Amino acid sequence: MWVINQQALIILGVAVAIVGLVAVALLIGPAPNELTEVPVESAIAGTSPVADTPQAQTSLEQPAPTSTTNPSEQQAISAEPANSAPQIDGTIAPDEYAHAMEAGGFQVYWSNNESLLRVGLRSPGTGYIAIGFDPDHRMQGANYILCAVRNGQVVTRDDFGTGPLAHSSDVANGGRDNVLEAAGTERNGQTTVEFVIPLDSGDPMDKPLMPGSTYQVLVAYHNSSDDFSDRHSQRGVGEIRLE
Repeated sequence: MWVINQQALIILGVAVAIVGLVAVALLIGPAPNELTEVPVESAIAGTSPVADTPQAQTSLEQPAPTSTTNPSEQQAISAEPANSAPQIDGTIAPDEYAHAMEAGGFQVYWSNNESLLRVGLRSPGTGYIAIGFDPDHRMQGANYILCAVRNGQVVTRDDFGTGPLAHSSDVANGGRDNVLEAAGTERNGQTTVEFVIPLDSGDPMDKPLMPGSTYQVLVAYHNSSDDFSDRHSQRGVGEIRLE
């Protein structure tokens, strides 16, 4: 009986010693809630949360730019001509003028501000070009500008419609020539001219033209003659609206 009891005591002592060692190990090691947790996303990507921090900070420091421009206003801005004041050099570049139309077999271009009208004309001939603004009856009452390229130089004349089938120069009728600037070229059998006139010259031989109004225009050109007294080869009628 003593032997058995002695063995039992030895086993009991060893067990107590083992339990004591386990307890000491648990006290020395880190508690489970003190271990660093790695998010699942970081573990999959093979990176730590510290490595992701600069990227998140960058997105906060560089927010997407905002704009207070109305989309319709932005479209209107981008649709404007590249050059709001056309260069009077005898050539017509794409989008140089705010408006364009075709009448009488050639092209009419125009832009205006509150005081000036800039016009470009291109015909399929090498003769003169003419345009009349706001006629009363046929040719009568219209402001006419006649242009021709002679020996490489542009020639202009400011006319007024003196009758249904007649016009003559403002100067001959006691008025003034109010063409402020002009230029022209002849290339490949075509004539291009540009000129500037005041919307309201104050000349009794000119009708005032008002921004925001629409006017009928008469156009004509000659196939080959630069003589303003020669009858035109082609004529046409169109309409322009001033801004």
